[in-house]
Amino acid sequence: MIRRRRQLAARREVLCARSARLRSELADDAGALGVRFRIADRLVTVARSDSGRLLLAGAAALVFFGKPRRIVRLALKALALWPLVGPLLPHVKSFFAERDRGDASASR
Repeated sequence: MIRRRRQLAARREVLCARSARLRSELADDAGALGVRFRIADRLVTVARSDSGRLLLAGAAALVFFGKPRRIVRLALKALALWPLVGPLLPHVKSFFAERDRGDASASR
């Protein structure tokens, strides 16, 4: 009887250690999947927005009606210029927002 209890206790310890290891591996895998799903969530959010739909429709039209090689070259050039243009966008947006506010107040 005592021997059986020791065997069960030893088996329980082995199983608890295995369970802890598997839980740790599962948490690591879930973290890696979480990063991938965050990227997918961002893409879906952009695709669901009005500007995202417009962008996707325009890209599809260019692919179907344009020359794909030319489109890819233009996209690569735009991607290369993005580090220069990206930081300027908030300034351009605020400029147009102020100009629109000025037009709205002048028309009253």
